[in-house]
Amino acid sequence: MDFELSDEQRMIKDAVRSIANEYDKKYWQEVHEEHRPPTELFDDLAEGGWFGAPLPVEYGGQGLGLLDTALIMEGLCEAHAWEATFRFTMSTVFGGITLVENGTKAQKERYLPEIADGETVWALGMTEPDAGLNSSRISTMAEKDGDEYVINGRKQWISGMDMVDELLLICRTSPLSEVDSKFDGMTMFIIDPETDGIEYSEIPLDIYYPEPTYDLYLDDVRVDEDQVLGEVGKGMYQVFSMLNVERVTAALSGWGAGKEALDLGVQYAKDREVWSEPIGAHQSIAHPLAEAHAKMESSKHMVRQAAWQYDEQVGDIGETANIANYLACKAAWEASEAAMTTHGGMSASEDMGVAAAWGVARHQRTGPVSEEMILNHIAQNSLNLPRSYNE
Repeated sequence: MDFELSDEQRMIKDAVRSIANEYDKKYWQEVHEEHRPPTELFDDLAEGGWFGAPLPVEYGGQGLGLLDTALIMEGLCEAHAWEATFRFTMSTVFGGITLVENGTKAQKERYLPEIADGETVWALGMTEPDAGLNSSRISTMAEKDGDEYVINGRKQWISGMDMVDELLLICRTSPLSEVDSKFDGMTMFIIDPETDGIEYSEIPLDIYYPEPTYDLYLDDVRVDEDQVLGEVGKGMYQVFSMLNVERVTAALSGWGAGKEALDLGVQYAKDREVWSEPIGAHQSIAHPLAEAHAKMESSKHMVRQAAWQYDEQVGDIGETANIANYLACKAAWEASEAAMTTHGGMSASEDMGVAAAWGVARHQRTGPVSEEMILNHIAQNSLNLPRSYNE
């Protein structure tokens, strides 16, 4: 088992770090103050083709793997551009990889080159206020009407609706009461967010988050049947595969927030002097930071393993992806906590930047999947323990 990165993989990380290093702390402070996306960095990443890293060459991608994509995201995190990693989940995963796995030739030809070029942003419309993580209970309904579907319902916590070009929407095409399995009867649709009948409103957040999130309302939204992605009625099974990839990229976004907080905490521990010596000389400061570093490094390798297993299609990818997400996001939270403690009262200052990372690291322990649901999956599928809830 070789843990050494190849020369090509090191070059990938170096190239991405070089791009991200052009954007200093002042730039990120302006992004926060103006509540806007880091458009300039996104443009540079798009020019380099990085959003298309795992997409097929024939559609404008680089033909690399999920592990290579994870290394790209690592490089961004190491260069203090961790906030840019969320765009890879939105566009490269929700749009790109889902299309590669489930799209028709015509759909791939239409959408993948734009994703690979970084020209389009995608969002996923899945969560609903009355279903939450119990996805079998979604009630947004797409009813067949000739060669169209008519969609009615509501979605919640849809990231980036104000900036997306395409929406991947999960709907019921058969009522829950009429299917043999609770996950049958759900279908994926590719929808233009400007379609008549779609409205959305931003959910005010009490913490900093890189992508604004929205409530989504669908009232008699008409879509053509060629906008179905994959097989009608089998959309949830397609989602399961996509979510394994999302676990990896979401883990890295959480990990990146923890990495940022830890780097800030370590630097502050070196610079801040009280009683004629740096505060990092005291074990009460040094040990939590050292423990956080150990857990961050360990979880990073688990994320890499999950990405490698997906590329090679070996082992239980769902188990490894869930473990990676659990460990990375929890390690990020502990790193952020150590950094907040190191900064003391200054941790709340915008100038420090640690509080923004702290808030995101905490949120990533809850979304896109909660730690409790991850542990349920491991308990039931890896340990064969009895199911803790039934329907």
